[in-house]
Amino acid sequence: MTARRGRGRPTVFEPATRTAYLDLLRHGARLGEAADQLGISRATPARLQKTDPGFAAAVEEARAVGAKVRREGVPHGEYRYNVLECRCPVCTRAATQARTGRRTEANPATDAEESPAAAGDVHPIRLGGAAVGESSTSFLLARAS
Repeated sequence: MTARRGRGRPTVFEPATRTAYLDLLRHGARLGEAADQLGISRATPARLQKTDPGFAAAVEEARAVGAKVRREGVPHGEYRYNVLECRCPVCTRAATQARTGRRTEANPATDAEESPAAAGDVHPIRLGGAAVGESSTSFLLARAS
């Protein structure tokens, strides 16, 4: 029996589309982005991966290559040092400068001990005769605010 052409549901994920899908993945596109660019459902490649082990292996290889491509596209700086663990001189210097800046913002050198006006809105906690165990810490914090 010969196959009839033009009848039934058309093939959505033919070999040319599969190759284009894998190429998009290799160039750094994510799974959903690649499917959207080709005009196919995001579930179509996932369905084929479950039934075709060769295609599943090709997708995993393409995803690994694409992850490296995306990683290389990230500019050198603090993010790349902290998240991608790049230890080049540019990333190391950027991370050190950012850390130093955050530390100086968190702990500014003020003369709070010398002038009480420079201390800001600091209210001392007054127990007011409460004995130890009678009031909770939350009560003291609420009273201090």
